[in-house]
Amino acid sequence: MLVVIAIIAILAAILFPVFAQAREKARQTACMSNLRQVGLGVLQYSQDNDETFPLTERGGDVDDDHEYYWGDMLNPYIKSWGLLHCPDADQQVAFKLLSNGTASAFQATPPFSIQQTYDYAINDIVTGATCDANPDDAPCSHIGIAGATLANVTYPSDTILIVDNAPSAADTAGVAGNSNDPASLNHSRHEINFVVEERNTQYISVNGKSQDGFPRHNGGFQAVMSDGHAKYKHRALAGTLYGGGTKTIEWVANQP
Repeated sequence: MLVVIAIIAILAAILFPVFAQAREKARQTACMSNLRQVGLGVLQYSQDNDETFPLTERGGDVDDDHEYYWGDMLNPYIKSWGLLHCPDADQQVAFKLLSNGTASAFQATPPFSIQQTYDYAINDIVTGATCDANPDDAPCSHIGIAGATLANVTYPSDTILIVDNAPSAADTAGVAGNSNDPASLNHSRHEINFVVEERNTQYISVNGKSQDGFPRHNGGFQAVMSDGHAKYKHRALAGTLYGGGTKTIEWVANQP
């Protein structure tokens, strides 16, 4: 009897990690399927909007309640908020409530989403020496895919559109400096918003801004490119710093 128990214990020790790896692979596959469908939704949106990719957000010039994001713009095309949830992430997209404090009334119909709860982020990188203060002020320039025209994207199959990112239930302010703690990111988790001049892919966050896709899948992340196809990118910790990931040129819409 003890021999049988010992054999079962040995088999369990061998098989349980295999089962865990298989479950993780299934979640990774589901995530990539989501990204492909989101990518197709972006291309459909672009065809209906003068061949222009969605902006990261709109309405922020009114107030926070009226600001809405690229997921809200895509919702008529993807039909399901579930496609913006990665099965390996522990946060699903949440929605804004009316600022008057009524806990049961959503801000809009359909309700507007909350930016820090996004599992995926659109490419909205910027260049300019003073872009940490306000990336929408001169001399900053948005050189990513968000808001670009299809004609302005030089190499669609090589240029990143949307990637895995680290969501948060809380509205985070961001932490100055370099950090590999996802909690150090600011609330703009719906976008990859690094400043080209200060980018450092060894870290998750530089001055609160995402530096690359968030590696939640077996030492890497997944990305959908600007032509709609999806791929896996290796990015793993080597000691305390990340290696792998992407080159800055892969984020630039209009390349030489």
